[in-house]
Amino acid sequence: MAIVTSRLKAGSIPSEEVMARIKEAVCYPVTFDEDCPELTDEQLREFKPVNPELHANPKYFKPKKRQITLKIDADVLEAYRGTGKGYQTRINEALRHAAVNAGLLMG
Repeated sequence: MAIVTSRLKAGSIPSEEVMARIKEAVCYPVTFDEDCPELTDEQLREFKPVNPELHANPKYFKPKKRQITLKIDADVLEAYRGTGKGYQTRINEALRHAAVNAGLLMG
């Protein structure tokens, strides 16, 4: 198998062709050696996004959702519900924005 590379300019979006090649690459086995050692779970947890803008773009980054019980002030909840369908997503976006601004998450 030949190595295929693609270069993207900062802030650009990969073409559908590039995304298809990336998805296809998952099918190929990885050969680990001294130049490409297998990483431990601890090492993988240390990785940071190269392009934070893509990390924050839901088209490329879809974090796992967890259902919880959360008590929110009634007036805040009603204000968000008043914005219509998708209000829970907007609450999540507001919490994410606040967490990034507080330095709790990378943006």
